[in-house]
Amino acid sequence: MGIYKAEAIVLRSMVYQEADRILTLFTREEGKVSAIARGVRKTTSRLRGAVQLFSHTHLVLYGGRSMDTVSQGDAEEQFSYLEQDLERFSTASYCAELVDRLTQARERQPNVFFLMLSTLRALKDGNPKLTARVFELKLLDILGFCPSLTECVVGNHPYSIETGEQQKRVWFSIEGGGVVCPACAESCEGVRSFSPATLGALGYFLRSPLEQAIKAKLTPQVLRELASLLQDFLTYHGDVRPRSRSFLNAFRDEDAKNGHNK
Repeated sequence: MGIYKAEAIVLRSMVYQEADRILTLFTREEGKVSAIARGVRKTTSRLRGAVQLFSHTHLVLYGGRSMDTVSQGDAEEQFSYLEQDLERFSTASYCAELVDRLTQARERQPNVFFLMLSTLRALKDGNPKLTARVFELKLLDILGFCPSLTECVVGNHPYSIETGEQQKRVWFSIEGGGVVCPACAESCEGVRSFSPATLGALGYFLRSPLEQAIKAKLTPQVLRELASLLQDFLTYHGDVRPRSRSFLNAFRDEDAKNGHNK
């Protein structure tokens, strides 16, 4: 491939040998790329600041057979605030892992690049739980796995979000990939119900820019339902069980317990 320039986000960074790091980059131009940054762990390395985890950076790389080599770099944003907040750092790790697991190497996906970048920026002041839910749904939408919210997936007929919001409960099929009307839900196995407000939140997330969606005022119940629904959907349709999700859930459970005991 020769020498090329790329605007990138560092999704993963692993120590390699004495002074190198192996990176998983998501680039605007080339999609997901594996690369090695040689000597970057030395204090004298000029690349050190350009390849920090989650950095938004501009790189010069040299293409290789299995892995490219970073030869030059200049960081534009480093999101250092993530290192000061475990929940925000864990949320960023979770989002990065989803991108890594759900995309193919060298598959150009500029909308995924901008979604990840917007999410890293939003985590500075936004609610991490809500930001993660918006990110999950928007990533599913970009990659073509978005749940159906406007058609009953059992009866294959139109379903109105507005009508759903007027019901006491809304039905959803993880396996079918979307909402189920009340009539079909009566004879369908495996459907789950959730509050109309949760359906409204999903629709709002899809039609709103991320920066606006993460400002939504949602109850704890709706946030819990969104987390359960979207994570089960990702597991079934994306076949992903991110390790960072387990850590994040455990961290939040402990945080909630401590808060409850105070």
